[in-house]
Amino acid sequence: MKKEKQNSDLPRSRSVVNPYLRNIPCFLYTAEVTAEKFLPKSVAGGFTLLTGYPETDFFKEHFNSRFIADAKERERVHKFRKSISSHKTLSSCDYRIASRTGKKLSLSESAIMVAGDGERKLIAGIVMERANSSRARKNSGHIKDAKDRIRFEEMEKLNKHLLEINQLKDEFLANTSHELRTPLNSIIGFLTLITDGYYEGQDELRLFTRNALDSSYHLLSVINDLLDISKIEAGKMQLQIEKVYVDELVSDVWTLFSVQADQRGLELQSSIKNSPLFAAADLRKLKQILINLLGNAIKFTPTGAIKIIADPVRAGIRFTIKDTGIGIAKEKQGKLFQKFMQVDGSTTRRFGGTGLGLVISRHFVEMMGGKIKIESKGLGSGTAVHFTVPKWPKEKE
Repeated sequence: MKKEKQNSDLPRSRSVVNPYLRNIPCFLYTAEVTAEKFLPKSVAGGFTLLTGYPETDFFKEHFNSRFIADAKERERVHKFRKSISSHKTLSSCDYRIASRTGKKLSLSESAIMVAGDGERKLIAGIVMERANSSRARKNSGHIKDAKDRIRFEEMEKLNKHLLEINQLKDEFLANTSHELRTPLNSIIGFLTLITDGYYEGQDELRLFTRNALDSSYHLLSVINDLLDISKIEAGKMQLQIEKVYVDELVSDVWTLFSVQADQRGLELQSSIKNSPLFAAADLRKLKQILINLLGNAIKFTPTGAIKIIADPVRAGIRFTIKDTGIGIAKEKQGKLFQKFMQVDGSTTRRFGGTGLGLVISRHFVEMMGGKIKIESKGLGSGTAVHFTVPKWPKEKE
């Protein structure tokens, strides 16, 4: 299936962070710092345990302004972060925050620069409670242990990972530029032929017009992916939960791809168990998930069949998109669902795409309270994508 990559941000998965940190009141972060702004890129560890806020709040615009309640302390913390200039020495700063419950906490933040580009600096830090609070004293042994564990080992991992991410970012930008320019050049080319009258008869005019229109839709799809991921990262993506008739939704998506599947010689099937089914979901986003996954299945399936399955499970309603396509190597499956982390850049270049569809789908599924996973026995063995969304409560029917 589609190969995904993580952005120049550190991935929000905790694969590079010691799992031990999730259970103690401290957290790691990376952020881009400019003269004016602090732009969080990743957070991992006990952020929620310490502050009471979900990790997604850390990325919201102006969250740090609310997080550090006192204006003078906000200015002092920003100056501290902006002043970090060496990746070899950790610098520290103490300040107070307001937790989600309104409780004032005294924190100590240690940070280090891991990359720099002109006025922009990429920093990595650890935030934990200061030892003068009773809660901090209670956990002081754990915190000291955590400090010892991460200051060298984890910072080194973060630094190496960020260097890799910078390279991946360059590859992503090059690929995205290609994805934007190609349809745009096609649109300009065909419209130029039409405007200058370089066509013979109405049939060729319709062909040029159709090609320009198809390229326009492709360009719109790329732009929508970029806008969606931008909204998700900024915490501005909103849900409109409603009662969704699954049978009708699957039928609509099936119809959208039936001609494309037929042109490629693929058999497109659908199956809905215990019909009718009703989901509690955002209709537009649920439809976009199915379109992303089905589009991937068709793109990466040269021959055979693709099946859409919807059936009720204890967790809600499970959707499955199953194909007989090229499959995914076992050792590369861990890279899926990470923004910009495409499993194989050469495959992506061959089949096209920005490498954001699976990431967007994962965010939408999780925003609606579900889970998503991919299964493949290896190359040449096809792929199955499973995800769940909640059922519509019977008491609301």
